[in-house]
Order: sequence, then structure tokens, then C-alpha cells
Amino acid sequence: MVEEDGSIRFGTFSAPFRNANILDAPLYGFPVPRFWKSFRLKEWQHFGIVTPTHYFGTVIFDAKFAGMSFFYVYDRASHAQFEHARQKTGHKAHVAAQVYDGVCRFDAEGYHLWFENKLDEGVHRLHVDIDGRGELPPVKGEVTVHEDLSAVEPLVQLSPITANRPFYTHKAVVPASGRIAVGSREIALDRSASVALIDEQKSYYPYASFWKWATAAGRTSAGEHLAFNLCQNVIADDEELNENCVWLDGKIHCLKAARFELDDVMGPWRMKTTDAALELVFTPVGERAEKITAVCGLVRSDFHQPFGTFRGSFRDDGGVAHPIDDLFGLAEHHVTRY
Repeated sequence: MVEEDGSIRFGTFSAPFRNANILDAPLYGFPVPRFWKSFRLKEWQHFGIVTPTHYFGTVIFDAKFAGMSFFYVYDRASHAQFEHARQKTGHKAHVAAQVYDGVCRFDAEGYHLWFENKLDEGVHRLHVDIDGRGELPPVKGEVTVHEDLSAVEPLVQLSPITANRPFYTHKAVVPASGRIAVGSREIALDRSASVALIDEQKSYYPYASFWKWATAAGRTSAGEHLAFNLCQNVIADDEELNENCVWLDGKIHCLKAARFELDDVMGPWRMKTTDAALELVFTPVGERAEKITAVCGLVRSDFHQPFGTFRGSFRDDGGVAHPIDDLFGLAEHHVTRY
């Protein structure tokens, strides 16, 4: 990732880094102590679990001045949703340095969430132990996310926010299995019908930043497994260096820059890539949202994560169109100062 002389190997890679040495990046045009680089680094691991009946979204996020985590549940039939969330000041969330043999962890009273990354074994194991709170039911469970690099082509991207400030992300769409108990109801995750959307990130965001993001997974009308990832963010020259792709029956197709159009977060979103390979309309059915203002307004976060269905079309390298209809997934609109 970062060479001995401090230069950064920007580009798209076929596997996550074993030595994700992003703290060796210069960050500025002058030397700064390692503790400051660590403080400026934002790290998280997020999983979206799509089943035929439910969607589960969860994250462990280390912003350094604070740690936060959430686990939310959406019932796709009844449209009911609820969320458990915790935020702790200081360096309270732990995010794994790499995903081959590392653990992400967030522990608070009545809330224990940890992600065991064992990519050398082809899995990530999610452990959930959250007590009920008020009218919110308890959530307990264990989920295995099957990221077998011999069978899956992940997206691994290192892009330049500046020449010295890297943006690293690793994403994949893979089968999931296990169980999640919501109150007295247990939801079984069948590996043949449940998918996990993996989002690992370590980035030196500027103080003021933003992103629009969308991802989804399912089957086309022709029965093909199709998933995608689209993002428009602080990377200025994003025609080549971006995290935009489609997975079709497990094979990754890298795309050009993504552009989003929306008037309201809960209204229709229109998105497309500049190479016209992917065009989509997203219709939200629910939302996970949060606004934070802290430290006399110096820290702000306006976060919206609607979920719903996508329709549109993907045109592959051979010019064949693959229709997309009612693909379930999520989008994000996030504006920050931190």
C-alpha cells in the first residue's frame, strides 16, 4: 500500500492488503507525528445482510475522537424497522488492522458486537449480543460471511484524496449463513438465499467531506446473480480511480465514474456511470438517519442511509444488456466535518 519511500501505490487490486500500512502515508507535504495520522484516520467495517425476509445493517466505526456502532433490523414484509445504536467518546471502537486475521469490536453496557475476520479461512464471523432496551427487542446471533477469494472477486481500491492522502476500501458481495434472533423470533440465514454486502474502509478524509453511495444484490430476470457498488465522493479525478463495479455471476466488471441525481433523500435517486454501462433508479422504502453536532459545531455529521429497490440496466463489455428489476439494497448521502 505505502512503499518504504512514502510513495503510495494507487490503483485497483485483486485482494485486500495483508499489510494495510496506511499509517505510513505522508498525509501532508511535511512530517507529522504518527499519533496525529492515527487520529485523522477514519476506519470502519460495515455489513449489510440481505435475506428473503429481512435486511440487517451493522457497523463498527472508529472516528478516533469517538467510536460508534449500530445494528438495525428491517422486516421486508411488514416494513417494520428498529435500531440499536451506541456512541462513546474517545478511542472506544476497535477496527481490525487487516481482514486476514483481525477483530473489530464494540462493547458497551448491554451491547456487544464483534466481527472476527478470518479471510485466510474464507470467512468473517459476526457475533451479536444486544439486550432489549425499552420497547426495542434483544438481538442475538452469529452470522458467517463467506468471502472465499478463490471463488469471489472483491473490489479493492486505493484512491488519492491527495497525492499524500490515500482512500482505501475493500468491498465484496458474498453468501451469508447463520441465525439472528430478534426477540423471540429466530431468522435462519440460508447460504443459498442470503447475501452479505461487505464494506471495509480506512481513509484520511479531509475535514469537510461528503459521499453518495449505493449498493445492492440479487438476481436479474434471467436468473443471473448481479450486484453493484457505486460511489461519488471527494476523489476529484474519479474516471479511473474509483470504487464503481458490477459483479455478474461472481465476476467483477470495473466501471467509470458514478454520478447521482436526487432532490430528496427519500425520493427517487437516479444514478449512472459516465461510460453508460450502468443506469439505475432507486426507490427508498425506509431509512437509517442520524445528525450529530458536537464540539461547538466543529464536528458535524448529516447521515442518511435509505434502503429500498433498484431498477435499470447493466451493459457488459460485450454490449449485452442485463435488466435489473426490484434489486434490494441501500444508498447513502453523508456530509461531514470531522
